Amino acid sequence: MRADRECYTCCVDKARTLLGQYDVPEHDAAKVLSHIKGKLETAGADTSAPILMAQAMRMLEEQTGITDAFDVPKKRYNKLLLGMEDSIYDEIMREKDRFLAALQYAITGNYIDFGAMSDVEEEKLYELLSDRAEVKPDCEEATRLEAELSGASRLVYITDNAGEIVLDKVFLRVIKELYPKLQITVIVRGKPVLNDATAEDAKLVGIDTIAAIIPNGTDIPGTPIDGISRAAREAIEAADLCIAKGQGNFETLRGCGKNIYYLFLCKCELFVRKFQVERFTPVLSNEKRIVQYA
Repeated sequence: MRADRECYTCCVDKARTLLGQYDVPEHDAAKVLSHIKGKLETAGADTSAPILMAQAMRMLEEQTGITDAFDVPKKRYNKLLLGMEDSIYDEIMREKDRFLAALQYAITGNYIDFGAMSDVEEEKLYELLSDRAEVKPDCEEATRLEAELSGASRLVYITDNAGEIVLDKVFLRVIKELYPKLQITVIVRGKPVLNDATAEDAKLVGIDTIAAIIPNGTDIPGTPIDGISRAAREAIEAADLCIAKGQGNFETLRGCGKNIYYLFLCKCELFVRKFQVERFTPVLSNEKRIVQYA
């Protein structure tokens, strides 16, 4: 999906913020930003925002040596959510509709996104988690998803961010309990980028105990079918259905024609405007039915 003009600005702003956080001298920072701007300006008209962001982060690393820039917040939110996992799971088990409750938590976890937002606030996360029951995904789509899972043999679950991945694990635990014959494969990022979850994060939170984990082979904060590893692509091709978390996966997978259920919160102003919803509105929609994204 083609990036909008403001996506370019967002990528540059992200690089500028990291240059400040890592105390890169002002003169050097200005040269790095000029280089990034020049490179992004030459990107093709059909380039998606996640690919632009990957290019910006690569240039940042090449010019400054800054690698895995969000390692600290990734570890912090993995630890924070792991500390909440048991209580969240127990709460879900007390619900009449366990699938819906687990789905609501999985959507809520998409708040932990240092790519789409300038900052992630623990207080806001706690607020969203405490209001989990008020999260209203499309009821008809949720029913379709549950029905498809009940008849499926293979599910591919494409993750987004660290921290959030703990709530994905809880959701997958519930799915596995409801449909024990379902074979689940989890696809994560192939290399560190932003605060996206990698195989290291997935194993740290224990997803490997309930599903196979496949790195997608790329540092793009999304899942461009033509740019991911052969193993990840073959898993998606063989799946009866996929669940793709986050705006980046939506932007790179949209239009691929696969049986994908997108699951995310509208966080950046672009998505809020395009979907004509309030910020942090949940989106659950299948590739075949998702509202036109102009």
